[in-house]
Amino acid sequence: MSLGALRRSLGIVALSTCLVSAVAHTQQTRNDRLRAAFQAYDDLDAAQAQTLLRAALNPAEGPADSLWQRGVQLLAQILVEENREAEARAWLRWGFRVAPAMVVDTVAFLPQVVTAAREAQAASRQPNPGDPVTRTSWEWSAPGAPAGQGRVRVTSPRVTVPVNALVQGVGVVQSGGAINAPAGTYGIQVAAEGYLPTSVTREVLPGITTVLEFNLVSAAAATIAEAVRSRAFGQLVPLNVQRYQSPAACATGAYVSRDGLVITTYQAIRGSDAIEVQLAPDRTVRDDVRVAAWDTASNLAVIQLPVVRTDSLVAATQYPASGYAWALGLRDCRTAADTRTRIPAVPTTARLELADSVSPQENAGPVIDSEGRLVGVHVSGRQAVAFSAVRAVIEQARQRAAQRQTLTPAQLALQMRHAYGAVAITADVTGTTARITPLESWQWPETARSGPLPLTFAGPMGRYQLEVTFPGQAARRQEFTVRAGALERLALRATPVVAEGERQVPGAQPRRGGGAPIPLIVLGAGGAAAGAFLLLGKKAPQNGGNGGNGDTGGITVTVPNPSVSLPGLFRLLLGLPQ
Repeated sequence: MSLGALRRSLGIVALSTCLVSAVAHTQQTRNDRLRAAFQAYDDLDAAQAQTLLRAALNPAEGPADSLWQRGVQLLAQILVEENREAEARAWLRWGFRVAPAMVVDTVAFLPQVVTAAREAQAASRQPNPGDPVTRTSWEWSAPGAPAGQGRVRVTSPRVTVPVNALVQGVGVVQSGGAINAPAGTYGIQVAAEGYLPTSVTREVLPGITTVLEFNLVSAAAATIAEAVRSRAFGQLVPLNVQRYQSPAACATGAYVSRDGLVITTYQAIRGSDAIEVQLAPDRTVRDDVRVAAWDTASNLAVIQLPVVRTDSLVAATQYPASGYAWALGLRDCRTAADTRTRIPAVPTTARLELADSVSPQENAGPVIDSEGRLVGVHVSGRQAVAFSAVRAVIEQARQRAAQRQTLTPAQLALQMRHAYGAVAITADVTGTTARITPLESWQWPETARSGPLPLTFAGPMGRYQLEVTFPGQAARRQEFTVRAGALERLALRATPVVAEGERQVPGAQPRRGGGAPIPLIVLGAGGAAAGAFLLLGKKAPQNGGNGGNGDTGGITVTVPNPSVSLPGLFRLLLGLPQ
């Protein structure tokens, strides 16, 4: 190495060392300020603590670590103690936006602060449509802002036309400008000609400038051509999914190969006996439908239909640069529909978090980009499966189909222990209610059911817990088992309720004839005479035949009526043959 090169290397090392030292010094200074603020608060100098905290919480001075998080909550506590709760809530929401994983300290701070922190945490987790196109930063000063107010400054360096931002309750600010606002949380509507409008929610802090940089998406980039949409709709497949003793369910699939492979969710076909598909107005297939591949972890399945196609959806190799995608589906299993949404540019897992929720009525299936390429499969709500997992299960399906290793839906259901059976549950008392909870590891929570009896419960095979409540009685629990492809019956009987102080005489005859029972009171020795007096409407002696002065315990029994005659009752009392 030459002397010059050696000097340059040593210079780079020295510069790096200086930069590391400067960062460490800055961090140490920030942490020193935070510790000094905690000490000032402990010394009852809230004003000094507040001054130190406002300076130390600048995100540019260090990471949002546990010390910083404690500082945010301490500042909120000081403001609450000064009856400035609105400002405290603004700082807490801001803190959770900067550090979403911030832990609420329920021990060191007042209950009001803990409650406000939890509310701020929940509010900060609400997604904003404009989050993907908004970069937020802060300048730790707000020149020109009155006391107690901050500023909002708007920039849009990548947008070729002016951007207008309406700060709710404050006014409009155009890109390159700023506006003053009291401390608080604000909804901000953003629009520019030729670009898609959006909105965000942000905090304004006193004495601080919130800088919002908007990188809006052009309307052209977020539009799918009608020809592309129509071609994609042509790849949708309505699936009529049938399960034992359950109403048929509709699901959406999409062709992903020319030899009849159809992608859908595993949840859509889980536990099915058969899947019926109408390939043409005059052609419906059922027995020839096979399952070629499935992945329960990703919630994907590929079925194979006996059909040859000239076209199908093609899997994308990367996510659309615009971030926009369209979830396709069949409303009521008949009408094709699409929902435009946004997806993250670089998903970290096999899951996609869509910006917009897709209605369950859409029966959404594939998610495509503006070119009609498959980028994922919609599962539910805002959840979809990323195309990396989709490609893997499609490849598995091709291999299994080539090796003739496909299964019927019923075979797959038995293999996965998801095959349906049913139990008809009845009770001998009206007004009885039941709650059914799955017990097996392969069952899913959605199979739980509650309602009045009688009811027929259909679900995947295995054990269930039944909690039944008869009118006026405490709930009782028992287990029952659902067997695949079988309808069984379970009759429940209420526990007899015996009135206090009454019990049934052993060996007493069952009631017959439907008449009203005749109470017969037996009073120990001499009971026959007492019974006679009772039946004849005369007064019985006060003292019993046992020599005591008190009455014996009474036993109430029920005898047949009116089929037993009065002489028969006497013979019964005296123990004589009838």
